[in-house]
Amino acid sequence: MEQAIRFGILGPLEVWRGSQLITVNATKQRVILATLLLSANRVVLADELVERLWQDQFPRDARASLQTHLARLRRALGDDHEGRSMIRTNPGGYLIEVATENLDLLRYRSLLTKASRAENAGDLAKEARLLQEALALWRGTALADIASDSLLRDEAPQLTEEWFRALHRRFDVELMLGNHAGIVADLRRLTFRYPMRERLCGQLMIALFRCGRQVEALKAYASVASALRNEYGLDVGDELTRMHQAVLAGDPALEAEYGRHDDPEKAYGGHRSWATSRQLPVGVGDFVGRAGVLEWIDESLRREQPGAMTIVAVTGPPGVGKSATAVKLAHRVRGRFPDGQLFARMSRNGEPRDPAEVLAELLEATGMSHPAIPEGRERLAAAFRSRLADRRVLLVLDDAVDAEQVQPLLPGTPGCAVVITSRYMLPTLAGAVSARLDGLTEPESVTMMERMIGDTRVGQEPKAARRIAAACGHLPLALRIAGAKLNMQPLASLSAFADRLEDRRRCLDELRAGGLDVRHSLRQSYIALDAPARTAFRRLGLLPDAEVSPWTMAALIGSDEQLTDQLIEAGLLEPSGLNAMDDPTYRLHPLSAHYAAELATQDPLPSVVAALRRYVDTLLSLAVRASRQLPRAVGQLPYEHRHEPEHGLLLTERDVTRVEARPWKWLATERDRLFSAIARCCRRGWHEQAARLYEIVVLLARHSDERAALIRLSDAVRDACWANGDQRTGWRAEHGRAMLLFRQGKVSEARELLTRCVNAFEELEAWRELPYSLAMLAHTYAAQQAADKALELAEDARELARSSSDPHAEILTLGVTADIMLATEREAEAKSTLDRVLVRSRELQETRFEAVTLNAIGRYHLRDGDLRSAALLAEKARTLAGVGDRYGRARPLALLSAVALAQERHGEAIRLAEDSRSIFARLGDARGEAELACMVGEIHLAAGRACDAVDLLVPSLNRLNELGAYRERENGARVLAKAHATLGDSQTWRRLSGWADAVSVLPSRIGGCNGVP
Repeated sequence: MEQAIRFGILGPLEVWRGSQLITVNATKQRVILATLLLSANRVVLADELVERLWQDQFPRDARASLQTHLARLRRALGDDHEGRSMIRTNPGGYLIEVATENLDLLRYRSLLTKASRAENAGDLAKEARLLQEALALWRGTALADIASDSLLRDEAPQLTEEWFRALHRRFDVELMLGNHAGIVADLRRLTFRYPMRERLCGQLMIALFRCGRQVEALKAYASVASALRNEYGLDVGDELTRMHQAVLAGDPALEAEYGRHDDPEKAYGGHRSWATSRQLPVGVGDFVGRAGVLEWIDESLRREQPGAMTIVAVTGPPGVGKSATAVKLAHRVRGRFPDGQLFARMSRNGEPRDPAEVLAELLEATGMSHPAIPEGRERLAAAFRSRLADRRVLLVLDDAVDAEQVQPLLPGTPGCAVVITSRYMLPTLAGAVSARLDGLTEPESVTMMERMIGDTRVGQEPKAARRIAAACGHLPLALRIAGAKLNMQPLASLSAFADRLEDRRRCLDELRAGGLDVRHSLRQSYIALDAPARTAFRRLGLLPDAEVSPWTMAALIGSDEQLTDQLIEAGLLEPSGLNAMDDPTYRLHPLSAHYAAELATQDPLPSVVAALRRYVDTLLSLAVRASRQLPRAVGQLPYEHRHEPEHGLLLTERDVTRVEARPWKWLATERDRLFSAIARCCRRGWHEQAARLYEIVVLLARHSDERAALIRLSDAVRDACWANGDQRTGWRAEHGRAMLLFRQGKVSEARELLTRCVNAFEELEAWRELPYSLAMLAHTYAAQQAADKALELAEDARELARSSSDPHAEILTLGVTADIMLATEREAEAKSTLDRVLVRSRELQETRFEAVTLNAIGRYHLRDGDLRSAALLAEKARTLAGVGDRYGRARPLALLSAVALAQERHGEAIRLAEDSRSIFARLGDARGEAELACMVGEIHLAAGRACDAVDLLVPSLNRLNELGAYRERENGARVLAKAHATLGDSQTWRRLSGWADAVSVLPSRIGGCNGVP
């Protein structure tokens, strides 16, 4: 569940979601937020917000402007943990709903209420603790960074007075409890800062007097009196004057001032033999980051838990900085634990320590003499709980192994708190709140390097510094080692060191310096696993994938044993969220992945090969099932079912059913895994699996990056097939590459490659594949206006399809034939052929063919002037577009744009054409993008914007010419000729009317004409 948003206004305004600081920079949004938070959970009238924002200088429409600022603030804050906006609209105003624990002002007032109850109950010790906890929430002057005169005038002084009242009461209670020595330092600082607050000076004088420091008490009085007189021209008040006289006289009544407790140690519930230990290690000087985590843990330690003690478990993978974070936190909060801070390491040399040994050390640290320390774990634990009862002690237990190890060391009363660090998640530790650490952010990593090796050196090679941080996985331990090694070589190049770290084979060797060793840290977690979990970790080292799906582990180890929990608990595997299929996914930290890969090389080769084959077969089995649920793409070869696994080794029926129910989503989710598996199969010579996987993904690519990657991959698939003597499968891969080129709009390149495919399939007598390559080759000839050749090829393809009894090939060839007829204005024949294709597509349930055909028929109706039918067919084609079928959306949009243009709805035509054009751009289809740009130019021309038309058409026609898309170029050239005729350029118009030489004259004759009226 998403973490709740936390706010702070007792100091600079802060907004946090978990460990992430939400920035609200806009001045007026900050004013609105501060106003709402001051009245949290109550309605603030809109008029009051308007006044806070603009004082007396209201804008023309203040309410509308207020609503705009509120909308922006809502977007900045996001939704609460229940998915709703935190700022609610109520009749007459607005309200922000915030839980007490999520706003420091509400927590502060809640603690003061509890302190008042403790005062009524006569529990001064508890009242003192609550007051101290409440005052610790203040981070400075409230609302100081809010630019609103009215807020600073009306609200800030009241908040300040609340603070002073609580402050005075806290010192009063401390004096009653006899803790005069403990408050002197605070009172000195505050008296110096607030000389007008004479009561602070009086409390300081009493505390000093009781400490036997009469002269210092008199000096405190003189300092305040001098400041009042010199800076404000005032004399001290009567009460402070009386106090001064009493100190001068050594009046023993000052000892009883504020009702001093007879037995101060009893007031704190302690033992007279108690020794206050301060065992915290020194903090790390170059500590960076973790601000959000520290704040969250700090808040957990502040939170009142009746009858319960606060336990915080700081967990994370090896080397993430758990100990440094715990120590940083302990130093930050130690003032709240006046009875001491205890620190114990729970492991020694990689081995867990006996809790009895640790308990004996801690008891001795509290002042218990060695002879008085009992024997036996139970008795030691009881003595420790008794020793800490009703005290305020912070206990830090570092590097714990499990919950059973720390359980005997837990105090028994709420005044104490425990911070535990562990690379394990400690799920069985009842009542503990867990803060799991991840790697640092890139800026934090770079800052850490600057502190270790100097910002000058980092500034000279900033890119190399970021590379080092990334190679270290932003892990503090690795960064510390890198910094140490660079400090030993002050003249060494950061780039050279980054090169060594980026070499996967030597990275862990580089990350070792002195007693610090990343590999050793990882090994400690690895050897603590049982044998099956160790095997699973090594197997994960075989894969380069960033994410691990649930089925991956089972396929690699050949067992359905649930081992992910063990690896996560050991900090070697990290949950990374849910994928698009709503399955949990996991990932290895980059350095853990290096270690796993290193271990994987030590396994016997046959077991490694068997694991990888299980993995590939399982992936292929799922991919086949997904692809069978999707409509065939135009030009896609019939599937080869040889060596197709019928079922993955450990796939359940549920796995298969979910993939078949959401096939496109599964293929998109597993995209990177499929790509890397194809490359791996090629390297290992598993050409049939590589080719089958390639055919599944090649025509499902949805954007230009995927197509570029697949074109590169096709060479590897083809070479692997040919290296194994499988010419036919290799040429199938080439056909797939030709389809990718054609979908990129590279007509000439696709035509050349398809020609080679046709020749190869004829030579190999591959009669199943040949009609598909012939039909698509005919399509490229048609796009290049070679209609006679196109029709000849299409007819050959159709005859082959008939003889092979392949209905899919037959409707493909019919569709290509109809397209050629339509382009050559043989409308009646084209219409008849398209009707046949439509019927056969529906019979075969080939929805992509059906959608393409509907769009083509719509074009026919558009030419015939039947705009209503054209629009209806385009809408029908859109509904047939499957999930992820961007072409199925782009072409109907283009047809709808043409309909809108014919109806002179130019604005709508532009919008539809631009939508279609943007889809082609995302697909990387340069031909489609340029064709739609020409269409936009035609719309501009129709709307009377001839110059805009020229500016679009010129580069588009050049691009179409480069791609070999001559049919689309001709259409665009005609539009360009009309544009120049409209502009009065008769010479260019005559030349462009003969479209064959259109492109050759464009660069020299036509520049931009944006300035032409």
